[in-house]
Amino acid sequence: MNQNLLQVVKIGNFMDILTSTSAGYNSWANDKLDSYTNNINNLMVEIKNPLKLSKSEKKECVRVIKNQNMVFFNIEKPQKNIDFSLKELAHQFGMGNYELDSKSDMSGLTKIQVDTKKYHGGYIPYTNKPLNWHTDGYYNTTKNPILSWLLYCESPSDSGGVNRFMDHEIAYILYNKHYKNMHELMKEDAYIIPENKINSRSKIKGYVFGFVNEKLHMRFSMRERNIVWEKDIINSINNLKKIIKESTTFHVNYKLMPGQGVLTNNVIHMRTTFTNTKNKNRLLYRLRSKKRICD
Repeated sequence: MNQNLLQVVKIGNFMDILTSTSAGYNSWANDKLDSYTNNINNLMVEIKNPLKLSKSEKKECVRVIKNQNMVFFNIEKPQKNIDFSLKELAHQFGMGNYELDSKSDMSGLTKIQVDTKKYHGGYIPYTNKPLNWHTDGYYNTTKNPILSWLLYCESPSDSGGVNRFMDHEIAYILYNKHYKNMHELMKEDAYIIPENKINSRSKIKGYVFGFVNEKLHMRFSMRERNIVWEKDIINSINNLKKIIKESTTFHVNYKLMPGQGVLTNNVIHMRTTFTNTKNKNRLLYRLRSKKRICD
């Protein structure tokens, strides 16, 4: 096997870097592709009390996450204190050490809604514009990665606002299947995020695929602005973009409804444009963690 081509293999219930033969990788990759589902009914878990999951609820959530790197949930009853409930739910899956930003509270919980203020209005997540494929925190340093996140719907938009999700491990497998230059996407300087003086962020560089604690991690964005790809890998990036956009069989398309949410190990995702009305004004809550779910 090409020593420049880092692969991963499933050993027990976790991912390790494969350093000997490709047999283990091929077995893991084939199993992953064969077992993948984009049927929301197979990915949604009903939760009665987010403050204390039942054994069966947690077991099913863990099973789905292990297979798909994401699980959707539906909380049966409205919560009096949704901030507290979401943090307690996330804690039961090992999330913590949350990312703080200009829109989050001191514990890391962020309201995702249209914000017309000059500062935040320039950031696509806080508009009703479409949000292209990306992973969260691709603009963080490699020493400070976002490894998981929770998204919860308090109120949906009147129309649009559909999310699409794709397991980053699937993207890795599909790229490996068609191309033999994965090492290009694992360069430490595959891209550069220019300095952002508004929020005092220094210029950073990063890989597209790498490993954090021996688990596959992806840093990626299809945005054309504020990301500069290394010239020698432009063709590889375009090939990866094509795979992500065209592999619709592996897309999970779903619009979260009130009381529903999703937990992921920072899978690739996007959002369609949406329209709000007075009675249907899109409001989602988000937690972003420096820890993977269910590790």
